[in-house]
Amino acid sequence: MAAPHPNAHLVHAADAARLAFARPLPRGAIPAALDTLAEALESQRASLITLAAGESALAADELAPEFARMTGTLRLFAAVARNGSWARPAIDTAAPLSIGPGHDCRSMLMPLGPVAVFGASNFPLAYGVCGGDTASALAAGCPVIVKEHPAHPRTGRALAALARAALDGCGLEGFFHYLHHEDPLDHATARALVAHPAVAAAGFTGSRVGGLALEAVARARPTPIPVFAEMGSANPVIITPAAATDRADDVARTLADAILLRHGQQCTCPGIILLHGTLDAGRGLIEALARRIGTAGARRMLAPWIADAFLRRIQDCRSAGANVLAGGAPAPEGHAAPVLLSTDVETFRASPTLHDECFGPSALVVNLPGFDSLAASPLPPSLTCTVITAGPSDPDAPPAVARAAASAGRVIIDGVPTGVRVCESMVHGGPFPATNTPHTTAVGPRAIERWCRPVTWQHSPDHLLPPAIQNANPLGLIRTVNGRLTSDPVGDPASGL
Repeated sequence: MAAPHPNAHLVHAADAARLAFARPLPRGAIPAALDTLAEALESQRASLITLAAGESALAADELAPEFARMTGTLRLFAAVARNGSWARPAIDTAAPLSIGPGHDCRSMLMPLGPVAVFGASNFPLAYGVCGGDTASALAAGCPVIVKEHPAHPRTGRALAALARAALDGCGLEGFFHYLHHEDPLDHATARALVAHPAVAAAGFTGSRVGGLALEAVARARPTPIPVFAEMGSANPVIITPAAATDRADDVARTLADAILLRHGQQCTCPGIILLHGTLDAGRGLIEALARRIGTAGARRMLAPWIADAFLRRIQDCRSAGANVLAGGAPAPEGHAAPVLLSTDVETFRASPTLHDECFGPSALVVNLPGFDSLAASPLPPSLTCTVITAGPSDPDAPPAVARAAASAGRVIIDGVPTGVRVCESMVHGGPFPATNTPHTTAVGPRAIERWCRPVTWQHSPDHLLPPAIQNANPLGLIRTVNGRLTSDPVGDPASGL
């Protein structure tokens, strides 16, 4: 008898997902399944939050809004799937006076196929098994294979059981699979999942090393596939001289709260603070920030290896020329104390390691000798860039905002980057190395487009077209017809189409 394949469960899951993708789906099954899953999760809210808190060292009151985000995102994508306009249906009817042949052309987005999902360590609910990647992939009509995160396996398995039951119960058998994987040092399962020929795309939230490793596996396949990786972000904060003068205590308090939120373990944690530190106002703001960071206590981090990595990054920054302004006291194993570092702009320019994310409760203050030197200072490409101003009359605000927009996926004015609204206009992405695909977002309805490809039907009989682009518009979608947004049927004399 032949020995079983070392990844037999993975192979079974991938093959089952491929078969499920090939089957016609019952109409309305996807939005019904996403709504059903949200309801099932709500019914287990207390037990799931308790379970996640025990594994992640995040407090219940930190996980409560994350839980609401998870269920809200599922319901959002249920509505998106039900609406159908996410597929961007477009119709150009036959026209003799056109650029090129006047064919009847119709297009829409079509799902790629089974998607591998690698959830985040820091958001076991909202970016985990039932998080945004899973919700958006399912909404597109793609089966999902989730690899367990070793930082919270029991939470993942509880979520996976609810997801499997909800989808199976709505006629989507084979659309959800979950791979057990508790060893953080074993990367073979991740590589094998991305390499499996049934997998058509992958979503990843984690480190740059991990994201680029999966992207390399995907490129090396006989048929390469896209990997959409969110890989960490330094999230610079620019403080104008007027803001430092007028609002020092308020700015210091707001930034400290954002840095310490969830013990700094957020992809949007403010990591680099640039200000004119030679001014009295700048020094006062730094001192106020240092007091708040320095008095915050040590805390257990998400996982022991995450605490170890944080401490190594702090030491790397110190070796590169950063000084400790506050915090950083020794802490028990698996724990870490907040740290505020500082450096001058020359050292910052010369030390690329200082531009990288330091995942955990820390920030690096970069002292600008004059605010005009901001233009010549490196601004690490990031998910976010924040500009703190003194208000509408601040003369330094416009150039700072323009500089921020050139380097980040989201620009925050007089706020903090922590807290990501889930909505149509949100971009949770950014230039490399924050992500490997700066033209996409991992949050909001447009996240669904990552799991699709556009297809055109040329000169097709109406009955052979998908319903979304048929003349009668049986789904009632808003479509682009001959350059005009409309829900009218094609050929309706009243519509003129």
